[in-house]
Order: sequence, then structure tokens, then C-alpha cells
Amino acid sequence: MGREFVLVHGMSHGAWCWKPLAERLERRGHRVLAVDLPGHGPRAHEWRRASIGAYARAVTEALALAGFSRAVVVGHSMAGAVIPKVAEWAPARVAHLVFLAAVVPPPVGRLADHFPPAIRALFRGLARAGGGVVQYPAQLEHARWLTDLAPGDARLVDALPRLTPQPAAPWEERVDYRRFFAMRVPRTYVRCLGDAAVTPERAAVYAARLGVAPIDLDTAHGPMLSAPDALARILERV
Repeated sequence: MGREFVLVHGMSHGAWCWKPLAERLERRGHRVLAVDLPGHGPRAHEWRRASIGAYARAVTEALALAGFSRAVVVGHSMAGAVIPKVAEWAPARVAHLVFLAAVVPPPVGRLADHFPPAIRALFRGLARAGGGVVQYPAQLEHARWLTDLAPGDARLVDALPRLTPQPAAPWEERVDYRRFFAMRVPRTYVRCLGDAAVTPERAAVYAARLGVAPIDLDTAHGPMLSAPDALARILERV
């Protein structure tokens, strides 16, 4: 019997990044919904609206419009700060949360607090220069997110131009997740062993915060692009 999967992208990405994974899940008979968050992908012009709340509302509204009632909600990277709010606001529609190479916030906290001082300083400097949005240099995007795709790989060549400037406001927003941590929604953490953005050591901390043991993938930060078959198998098992 097919299942419902909702795929929520991370920083600078869009629904486009899930296409290889979505195609595989759909071929296996599942219903799949990939969401563009405000300020990302074709919604890049909405960057002034971007916040954790606006991101979560976009997902909950998409869930309702699709008629999903028992969804596996997958949050990649930054979306680890988004999908707990989806579970809070639409508990009847969420069957399971999957944190994929994701930040898992504490009961009260900010995304910015999860990154090393050098990355925080770079991000804030680029945000000032960009008037409120951040565009990493392509070389840095490759080095942090897609190191298992060699220069010239068609998937990398396709992905880099699609990355949109990241709104800075959600990074600095302090969010209360205490309601989520009091819930019993099932959750899984998928750790990427070659990840330069959310290192395996940090991922272990985040999995422990969720109260689960991580499931490991031998990839960099973006397995939905570099290893969609392996990721599809994990998602079908949760």
C-alpha cells in the first residue's frame, strides 16, 4: 500500500532538489509532495516573508491542499527547524518526521546558534552585503553540501545555478519548540557520514536530542541528489 511523503528542502534549495527521490518513490506507488518554501525556488521573490513560521505554514497548507492525512514529513538541513512546527500545527496529518542531515533545535533556540563562529560571521557578513539575503559562492556551496558530486557531474552542474539566495531572518529567529518535545510523534534521524555541513558528530547530538539512534548513509549533505535510491529505501522502512 502506498504511503504519503512530504519533502521539505533546506537552505537555498527548493522543491526541485527532491525530483530524483520523488520519482523513485512515486514509481513504488507512493504519493509525494515536495514543497517550495517562501523565499526559495520559484518563490524567491517572497524572501521578505521568510520565517520559521511562514515555512511551517507553507508546509501545513500544502498538506491540507493535497489531502494528506498520514504523511511522512522529511526535513532536510535547515528544515529540521521547520518540521517540528508542522507536527505541532497539523498533528492529525503527520504520521512520522524524518530529519535528514538536519539541524534539530533545542526547546528554545535559533538556527544561528548551531553553526561554528566562522560560518556565523560569514553568513552575517554576506547578509549585510546582500541586503537581507545570503548567496554563498558556488565553490563554498559545493564544498559544504555536494562534495560527493565531482566537478562536472551533471547533477552538480544542474544544482548549483538553481540555488537561490537564503533569507537571513529565519537564521536569527528565536523559536519555541517546547510543545513539540512534549509530543510523541514518531521520528527518525538520517545521518550523512561524509557531511561537511552537519557533521556526523553534530548529527549524533541531534539524534540524541530526538531520543533516537541515527540511520547512517555514506554520502555528503545532499543524498536526495547523490544517492536517491539508498534514501528511498530508508524512507520506505520508517
